[in-house]
Amino acid sequence: MIAGILQVALGVAYPVLIFLSLAWLEPRQVGLVVLGLIALRLVTARLGTAVALARAVWLPAAAVAAVALLTTVWNDPMGLLLAPVLVNAALLATFGGSLWRGPPMVERFARVQAGELSPEEVRYTRSVTKLWCGFFVLNGGIILGLALTRAIELWTIFTGLVSYLLIGMLFAAEYVYRHWRFRRYLGGLADPLLKRVFPPRPNADARPVEAADADAVRADSPGPAREPGGH
Repeated sequence: MIAGILQVALGVAYPVLIFLSLAWLEPRQVGLVVLGLIALRLVTARLGTAVALARAVWLPAAAVAAVALLTTVWNDPMGLLLAPVLVNAALLATFGGSLWRGPPMVERFARVQAGELSPEEVRYTRSVTKLWCGFFVLNGGIILGLALTRAIELWTIFTGLVSYLLIGMLFAAEYVYRHWRFRRYLGGLADPLLKRVFPPRPNADARPVEAADADAVRADSPGPAREPGGH
């Protein structure tokens, strides 16, 4: 668990670490450090964990390793600045590919949490997957522009702060909208508050028990008896 927390922390702090490292070290040395951290993570993981990790994040990890290797060879910091761009491209390929192959990535996450989904929820998860694809295009495009202009200070601020704020805002907005639209509560931390703001809708198909019982009685009852020979 500690190793996982450190890995996430290093990923979040990557832009700041690169900015500080380039102030003291050559790009080639920084690239070697990044390659060493990736190799260390794979070597120290258990066999089963390493295999699962490779399957889950192999594309972003391979992208970062590739630019770190190019930085080591060419001694140019551009590769390190392009790493977040390639990560966004890898996530775009993963989410976009799931739209083509199916099921969409967001639907997979939703089924892990909620189990069965209604047809409307399935359509919604597809739309949200497209929304995240658009975000990866926009986010990666801005980082690419900052990297190509070698505006390292702005690159660090956007990649290390603004980008994460945008991710959090998009996630929070989608989360609130989803609860407003479907009113489905699964025990999340914010569910008690959202349940007060967006009370569950009454089931439109449900009817009072007395009415349902009366309908059942009428359905089972014979029609009015006719007198013999009556019309």
